[in-house]
Amino acid sequence: MRDNYTRQEQLALWLHHAAGAHPLLFEQILSRYAGLEEIYALAKSRSLSAFAKWGEAFAERVCAGANDSALDAQLQWLRDNKTDFVSIFSEEYPPLLKEIRHPPAVLYIRGNWTAEPALPIAMVGMRKSTAYGEAVAAHLGEELALSGATVVSGMAAGIDCAAAAGALRCETNSFPTVAVLGSGIDVIYPSANARLYDEIIGRGAVVSEFLPGTRPNRENFPIRNRVISGLSRGVVVVEAASRSGTSITANHALDQNRDLFAVPGRITDESSVGPNRLIQRGEAKPVFCALDILCEYGVTGAASPPETPDLTGLTAVQKRVVALLRTGEKSADELCESLSLSISEVNSTLTSLQFSGIIKQLPGRVFGL
Repeated sequence: MRDNYTRQEQLALWLHHAAGAHPLLFEQILSRYAGLEEIYALAKSRSLSAFAKWGEAFAERVCAGANDSALDAQLQWLRDNKTDFVSIFSEEYPPLLKEIRHPPAVLYIRGNWTAEPALPIAMVGMRKSTAYGEAVAAHLGEELALSGATVVSGMAAGIDCAAAAGALRCETNSFPTVAVLGSGIDVIYPSANARLYDEIIGRGAVVSEFLPGTRPNRENFPIRNRVISGLSRGVVVVEAASRSGTSITANHALDQNRDLFAVPGRITDESSVGPNRLIQRGEAKPVFCALDILCEYGVTGAASPPETPDLTGLTAVQKRVVALLRTGEKSADELCESLSLSISEVNSTLTSLQFSGIIKQLPGRVFGL
């Protein structure tokens, strides 16, 4: 972590903490006075009237915290816990994030921070995702990372985890993924993601605008979602119900003038309602492969996935299809006949295996490994 924070950055950290990490309150206070030094001096001299507009409790809190010992303690906590931060006044603050309404005044960071990755693309979706959705997210995440993009997610269960894990499979990308938390930087949620959290820190970065120690309260996640889209040039919706946190992120993307993409799904599945509606309304471009995203940014070719695909986690039907294709290329009809499966079941299985990069479609609707 850095050890040479400017005075402006240190005071931004102090005011961010005093404001309870509320960006609008930070902006309101800053706009009322000449700068952070004046605000700090007023608070240090216990000029309660200077902050009375925001309530007596806040005025007391901001003045009580305005001392060099308290600020030193905050900086020491960061050092002790291997945590960095950037403020909106820092050179390392992401330019894309500055474009949104009420950007975070401070971002706490763990990992190898890069303020301007080559192509940040967010991938979001349901926590209670399907196996198909997770396979798609992992495959797209890996292909995007292979092409030099950075996958941005919320590290939630389901689609977020799958996208980040897919990006981490790409060993050639030096900054494959960023996770934006809905809790403090030191609070891993869900706790089952502890290993993924460490892997992201090792290769990319975990960030949060919330104060250290903040629990993953429900109201934090809509706030967090605006940062996911704000850090990104485009947002990909993989699976989402009609009303969900994913839909909130999609709305943030539209408000922030970000590109919006969606992976279409079966019309009978609740998990497909969100992305299908975005496509139907013309708000999102349909995505069938990573190249559909990359072409929007002038990237005309994605790197090839590993030659030996990961076959763990396949369903029984998927394993049967793969086993038969090992004997030679087959059409969908041939697979139906040989495996005694319905055409809908075979088509669904072939689609999921294609997204996973395990099989490929050849001319004439023939499939092979």
